[in-house]
Amino acid sequence: MFHFGSESLKNRSELHPLLEKIVDEAIKIIDFMILDGSRTKAEQEKFFANGTSKVHFGQSAHNWKPSIAMDLFPAPYDWNNKQSFINLSKVILAIPKKLNLISPIDGKVVVLRWGGDFNMDGSKTTSDAWDTGHYELHHWRDYAKLCQPYTK
Repeated sequence: MFHFGSESLKNRSELHPLLEKIVDEAIKIIDFMILDGSRTKAEQEKFFANGTSKVHFGQSAHNWKPSIAMDLFPAPYDWNNKQSFINLSKVILAIPKKLNLISPIDGKVVVLRWGGDFNMDGSKTTSDAWDTGHYELHHWRDYAKLCQPYTK
């Protein structure tokens, strides 16, 4: 069994309770770090300016408290190891069904949208697979209505 380091634990504390349950189960199965949860306006605009994000503050699932998005970094820690991101996604995406996590939005099992397949068509080779560390509660804008903007 793996465990989270101090930075991952700090970032975990920013996550929506459903995402907390998912990462808590996943770390029992596969090694990874939690790189990001919530982002302030300044942080989001910095990510937008450097091209790491395609949206401004308020248009990202990271901009809410609790965070309805998370960025995960799988072991082995190599940004170019696409297969490690795919392996992690298989674990993360299966957990809501495994734990029977129910969405407060529609009363159905939670669905996650993965940045390795933003349009959720199953393809990991298309142009929508540009953010393989990113996961968000789907449909995140519905969850955002139950949250507050993240101001820190």
